[in-house]
Parts: sequence; C-alpha cells; structure tokens
Amino acid sequence: MKTYLMLAAAVLTAGLSGAAAAQDAAAPSCELHVFPTLEGQAMSSGLLAGFGVIGAVADAAGHKNRNVRDAEYLKDALGPNFQVDSLKTIDLVKELKLQPSTIVYETPIADRKITTKATNRLSASSAPCYVELLVTQNFFKKTAIYGRSLNNRFILKDFRDGKAQAELVKGRGGNGLSHFPPKTEDEKPAAELDLRDAFVKNFLEFSKGVSAK
Repeated sequence: MKTYLMLAAAVLTAGLSGAAAAQDAAAPSCELHVFPTLEGQAMSSGLLAGFGVIGAVADAAGHKNRNVRDAEYLKDALGPNFQVDSLKTIDLVKELKLQPSTIVYETPIADRKITTKATNRLSASSAPCYVELLVTQNFFKKTAIYGRSLNNRFILKDFRDGKAQAELVKGRGGNGLSHFPPKTEDEKPAAELDLRDAFVKNFLEFSKGVSAK
C-alpha cells in the first residue's frame, strides 16, 4: 500500500510538472507594449482656402474657433481608452507580423518629443523580445472638396534581436468619416462607430508597411 501511494504521488508530481512545462512552453516569450496618445488636432477649411495666401488667411481666421472646438472634442472622443478598445477588436500581433506576444497597454506619454523621437524603451520591461507600438497623432480634417476624414500616425519600435536602440517603422493612415463629429446627441452612437472604424482602418493601412522578420 505504501509503495502504491508513493508511486501515485510520483505520477501526480510528474503530471503537474509536465503541465507547468507545457504551460510555460505555450506562453508567449515576446512582449508588445502599446502606448495610446493624448493628442487631438483638427483643421477645417472652406472654398476661400483655394484663393491664394489672402484667401487662406481669411479661411483660417474664419474656422479658428471651430478648429479649437473640434480638436477638444476629438481629444475626448478618441481618447486613450477609446484607442485601446478599438485596437482590441483586431489581432495586433498578427497584423504587425510579430511572434506570439503578450500585449501590454501602457499609460499615454504627454511629451511628444519622447513619443516621436526617443529610441530607448519607454517601459521598465527588460524582456529580450520586446516591441512598442505608439499612436502619435489623431487628426480630424474637413475640407469643402473632400469632406471629413481622420488621419493617424503610428510608430513601431522594434528591440528584438538584443537591440539597445530601436529600429523604427513610422507611418500613417487616413480614411473618410461620414458621421463624425455628431451634430446632436442622437447622432453620437453612429459617430462613435464611424470614428472607431476609421481609426482601425488607419492602423491597418500602417501595419501593411511593417515587414515580417
């Protein structure tokens, strides 16, 4: 009986060890750290913008208050939480052509010089297989000829293969908007879906320029 119990314990221990090893083997060894942005910019222009310098100046003055209002609204509507929720609707690792990776969503960094120019890691992670994705611009544009659109800029910082300084891939995406910004409270749900759809499409345009390794 004692021998049987010892054998059973050994089998159980081996089984647990095997399960733990299998779990460790299945766990991604790479990390993807995602930094949303706090930015929001807006520019509207009318027909006067096409009539030389004087027309452009007059047009800019006429749209100054609207641009400020739209920029503030965009910062709120397309804030960090919205960006994260939007990116969670797609397979980031697949679209960026990375190895299986654990995704870590980070707190936005307010200093644009850091997000756009720094080549060092922006998190405390020391993982050897490490990549960062930064959203660096949210830009709403409205013109008399082309209508409304959302433009986004992204940076992929690749530290894989033991790099101390990142290999950078910068790019952008731009897509039209049909419902954003909303004119009434009733239009807000449609405007939010419109904004999310454009943001995701812009990221997918950017990710097409990322090469697999």
